[in-house]
Amino acid sequence: MTRDVHLNVLLPKNRNHPGRLRIEVSGVPKAEFPILGRGSTKVGKKPTGNPSLNPYLYAGNTPTGTYTSQGLEDTSHWEQSSYGPWGAVQLRAVSGDALVAEKLGRTGLLIHGGAPGRFEGFRSTLGCLRLSNDDMFRLRNFLLEAAEDPQARACTEISVTVTVRDW
Repeated sequence: MTRDVHLNVLLPKNRNHPGRLRIEVSGVPKAEFPILGRGSTKVGKKPTGNPSLNPYLYAGNTPTGTYTSQGLEDTSHWEQSSYGPWGAVQLRAVSGDALVAEKLGRTGLLIHGGAPGRFEGFRSTLGCLRLSNDDMFRLRNFLLEAAEDPQARACTEISVTVTVRDW
């Protein structure tokens, strides 16, 4: 059995600035962190083909809507400057612009850490939600603590709902 975990993400319309991620466990707010939902116009020096950061297209801003996740993925073998060492939360679109974007081919969105960058301390992503590595470590610990079943904790299968909204 797992507790109800909700990650409530509020992002500014100007995605050059971070928004807030609030962790709620069984309806009780537990923590809040800054988070960036900005896409990227380049990967290295190569253009992404999405100069307007359209959230429906590859590398655009994070689409608003509701997502679910089964918990954490190991990122220890991924590029640490891009994803950080503390895992990533895989997002699966359920409703809103997130579902429209997924139907148009946007997949692979995550919540993850990574090296700092120029957007108030955050690097842009290809449409994911980026936390600082320290805050990703804290989020990881909240998710692991939310698993009441020791077996679920061992394999990090935790049911998570994520709501992303603009303000």
